[in-house]
Amino acid sequence: MISFMFFCGLDMMRAMSFTKLANASCNTGALFIFITKGVIIWPLALAMAIASFVGAQLGARCAVKVGPRLIRPMLILVCCVLAIKLISAEDNPLRVTILNLL
Repeated sequence: MISFMFFCGLDMMRAMSFTKLANASCNTGALFIFITKGVIIWPLALAMAIASFVGAQLGARCAVKVGPRLIRPMLILVCCVLAIKLISAEDNPLRVTILNLL
């Protein structure tokens, strides 16, 4: 989403919609690959697909109703939480380097 906004100059809502389409395309391609390899656990896959669909519907409706006022803080929060999670991983090279310096 940030790439669409930065490189293509799209507004937040349009960038988010293009991101959703790109993600759906990627997921569909992965699904076809996993189907051809026969490595899908179907009950788990169907439960995840239903949960993903419901979450996407709720998120899209909330984004359209509230707009960037909600999306921007949530994007920043999620990015910060993921950065903290990645930095705190035991085998993160940045964390290992910092701990060795101390």
